[in-house]
Amino acid sequence: MAKKKTSTYTKELQDKAVSLSKAPGNSIASVALLLGVPAWKLRTWVEESKRKLERSSEVSELIRLQNENKELRQELEFLKKAAAYFAKTQQ
Repeated sequence: MAKKKTSTYTKELQDKAVSLSKAPGNSIASVALLLGVPAWKLRTWVEESKRKLERSSEVSELIRLQNENKELRQELEFLKKAAAYFAKTQQ
């Protein structure tokens, strides 16, 4: 039995292929043919790229919300202290 040789592609080639396939007027099939990469593999790279972008935007949103939550907690603590201070002074 002959073993199939698995070809590996560098991260740079993958990134270049994905960016070329996203360019206007280029299709995944044409870029795959141009670079000598199977179209199914390029489709996989494009999908992975989309998932990474979605995850990074979700992480950015989570960080923003955590920072906003921290700020709101600090403001609430300040308002509680101010209310307690004014309650004491009016007695």
